[in-house]
Amino acid sequence: MTDLTKRLEEAASAIDAGPLAEAKSAIIEGCEEWLRLAHLLSDRLEAVAPEDLHKFARALALTMLGQLPTRPGTCPFCIQYGKDRSCGGCGYALTHGRCDSDDSAFSLFIEAFQALGKEIYQDLEGPEVDPLEARKALTQTLCASSHRTKKMLSDLPSASALDLMALKSLYLDEMIYIIPWRLFSSRVEERAREVRERLKMYW
Repeated sequence: MTDLTKRLEEAASAIDAGPLAEAKSAIIEGCEEWLRLAHLLSDRLEAVAPEDLHKFARALALTMLGQLPTRPGTCPFCIQYGKDRSCGGCGYALTHGRCDSDDSAFSLFIEAFQALGKEIYQDLEGPEVDPLEARKALTQTLCASSHRTKKMLSDLPSASALDLMALKSLYLDEMIYIIPWRLFSSRVEERAREVRERLKMYW
């Protein structure tokens, strides 16, 4: 066991049942909302005109990112140690730096995550992609993201605080990977790679 692994286990073991349950509930809410939205997007994809597929891809990516568990309410550490306790005693702060510090693991991740969203929003013209291939890629993303989200929902109930943080990190990485980045500009792809790189330090 490495020193970091031991410290992560100690930090997670201090999380109370209430904050853990609250974080799980918030994550479940986001997962269920994405499944609902993915179903709606799947139903609408067939009717999207070829010239609007890139716009659809932007909407899909931004909507998916918006439902991922990045907010404080999905973190048992923020729930337990935030607000009145002002992060005092937070094991995540001790192992990864305070989330409100510019160089903390979370700050570096969320900075890249927000930059990715901005880049997608501003990506008004994607590369030339055959409409049939673009539609296929979008369909695969919707199917794969729904499947991955259902797995997340099945893994959450029995997860300890330690498990939850690992599940969140893996879910974030895999959902971002699933988005069909080849339908976007190289700048967007680079931002996505940066987010996934910074996620390695998230937990």
